[in-house]
Amino acid sequence: MTLFGAIAAGVLVVLVVAVARRYGVSDAPTDPPLEGATDADVVRLATLGRKIEAIKLYRRLHGTDLKTAKDAVDRMSGR
Repeated sequence: MTLFGAIAAGVLVVLVVAVARRYGVSDAPTDPPLEGATDADVVRLATLGRKIEAIKLYRRLHGTDLKTAKDAVDRMSGR
């Protein structure tokens, strides 16, 4: 990498960090804790039309891949 490339990469990193701070972007996890969450909560989210959240919760509860969780939420919500 040339000196110019290194400087450009450094400037890019500084800009990305500045924009992230400006708009409140954080690398901290945003998922709520799973205390007390059950499959009933997954069904409730799915029936409220919040399918993506239901799939995320199912994955966190059961440690499955995306396709397995999607299929399970579809079955649980009767679709």
